Amino acid sequence: MKLVGESVSPYFERVMIGLDIKGMMDKLDYGMPEGGFKSDAHWQAHPLGKIPYLVRDDGSTLTEGQVILEYLDRQLGGHPVTPTDFEAATNARAIARILDLYYAEAVRPMGRVAFGGTATDEEIAKARDEDIPKALAYASKYMGDGKCAVSDDWTIADCALISHLYWYGALMPRFGLDGFGDNKKLADYWDRVKDDPLVTRSFERTKKAYEKFFGGKNK
Repeated sequence: MKLVGESVSPYFERVMIGLDIKGMMDKLDYGMPEGGFKSDAHWQAHPLGKIPYLVRDDGSTLTEGQVILEYLDRQLGGHPVTPTDFEAATNARAIARILDLYYAEAVRPMGRVAFGGTATDEEIAKARDEDIPKALAYASKYMGDGKCAVSDDWTIADCALISHLYWYGALMPRFGLDGFGDNKKLADYWDRVKDDPLVTRSFERTKKAYEKFFGGKNK
């Protein structure tokens, strides 16, 4: 199987984090679309022309990072990243979904600027002061009290959080984000995991991918 994309995408990188947890990173091939983003093959693989997508052994493709992650969790061996406990699995999926639906939308104005686009001062201020804190507070509602996001084990929730929080940290100094504000649960979580080798490996992959595509010029 081949995972198409790069770690500059948090949706691609969450799959990489999951594979790292499972000890299965060497079981897949990786790379950008053959023929590039404008090729017919790329658009046939993903109807919206996005990354990531997974090319399976039979040639069929699977889209959406969270779906790919849970699919590979079932298909490959190694340490599971989807909790077997129903309540923990529900909370982990809730965190991932909230980050994708609400946090990703909230941070969009800053993301546009970081990748060479534009946003108004009003859009940036609203994202910084209202939308991002609300989205992160919503996600933290489902976090547990263990070392990791929902328990003492790494799960799909951590894969989503770590991949998004790289960009949160990268944007903080540029746009005046003040840590996690009064979100103590998320701040405590980040203090516990930020220096873990799993996290530092993920951040290094993302940094290298960004520099590969943009040369760090937009930082």
